[in-house]
Amino acid sequence: MTTVHPYTVLARVYDAVMAHVDYEGWADYLLHVTDDVLDMPEAPMRVLELGAGTGLLTEALLAASDWHITVSDRSEDMLSAAQARLAGFTERTAIDPIDFSGPWKAMGAPFDLQLLLYDGFNYLLHPEQVGHLFEGVRTAGKPGSLFLFDQSTPHNSINNADFFEDEGKAGAFSYHRSSLFDVEQGMHTTTFEIKGPEGGFTEVHRQRAWTLDQVSALLARHALEVVEAFDGFSLDPAHEESERIHWVVRILDA
Repeated sequence: MTTVHPYTVLARVYDAVMAHVDYEGWADYLLHVTDDVLDMPEAPMRVLELGAGTGLLTEALLAASDWHITVSDRSEDMLSAAQARLAGFTERTAIDPIDFSGPWKAMGAPFDLQLLLYDGFNYLLHPEQVGHLFEGVRTAGKPGSLFLFDQSTPHNSINNADFFEDEGKAGAFSYHRSSLFDVEQGMHTTTFEIKGPEGGFTEVHRQRAWTLDQVSALLARHALEVVEAFDGFSLDPAHEESERIHWVVRILDA
């Protein structure tokens, strides 16, 4: 099999891989947090969605709100799929390729709200990369604006190991996914083997399972104030055994 960069061939089968995800439920939770808990402005907000992938969550958010969303991802293949999916929302969307693991700037800044969801943060393997993300977020937002992101933790990788191997089909393509978690290093490695008309391909995805304390310490190094850290899809405070944490942070000085 030919080894390719993450989210290259996977873009062809990504929607099938993620078919189990309730993106409308994700959108409902986010809108509940922004509208009811944080009481953000009712006027149409300008939103930057980092790591948007094929636009599955974007589509759900656009359908349930009047937000204007700039859709970004570092994979051109994923962004192409997102652009096709969001063709019906062209007046409220823009496309901006961004690799937030290095220095970056977003077109159209400043934004009222920035998002990075569903493990996009976990693709940052080193503190320096997290620093690039946070500094970019600071410059892309307005003073006082918010950044919502989530992370999976080591507990997610340990507790859900049985669910990290599967296979399926998407049109002319088939895929097999397998995962390993290195507890000592906190590294989660997922391997996709994808077969299609053009042959067989392998993508290796490496993610770091950051802990609550590690992320809290990294946020403290930058001008980002923690407003909330929620446990999973709840409004309960995150704790040391949370499997997923939703962070809400405020930009103090853009």
